[in-house]
Amino acid sequence: SYIDLENPKEFYGAFVVNAKVLYEKLDFPFELMNGDAFPANIPKAQAASSLYAKGSGEGQAYVYWQCSVERDILDNSQTNAEAARGALQQLLDTDWFKNYYEDKDGIYENDVIGKSELGDYSTMRDFYTTDCTWYRHENGLTK
Repeated sequence: SYIDLENPKEFYGAFVVNAKVLYEKLDFPFELMNGDAFPANIPKAQAASSLYAKGSGEGQAYVYWQCSVERDILDNSQTNAEAARGALQQLLDTDWFKNYYEDKDGIYENDVIGKSELGDYSTMRDFYTTDCTWYRHENGLTK
């Protein structure tokens, strides 16, 4: 079908309808955990100005994946979180993380991933609670 790229709102509407297909076609480099799949919709509460920003769609995919991995770590912290932490460590090496994720002080690497390696999941749980509302809603995990 034809998408008028001169009209970003029309393009955005097509994106919402086809979000799941586009995420899959993105050839996302990492596997989701917990049997998760990319959702059919992107968050509707996102500011209109950021919807069209470079890296926005890719960012949505990475954040969704990040939440999937954090959930797996938090759910399995007493059994086998090491593999999931290794997966999360990969995030730090992605171009998306280096170019778009604001972590100048290394809080995500040191306080979220680093502390979890020592058995302290409190900061990760805080990030999961505040940053993963969309993910939790899409997976029926809202309280």
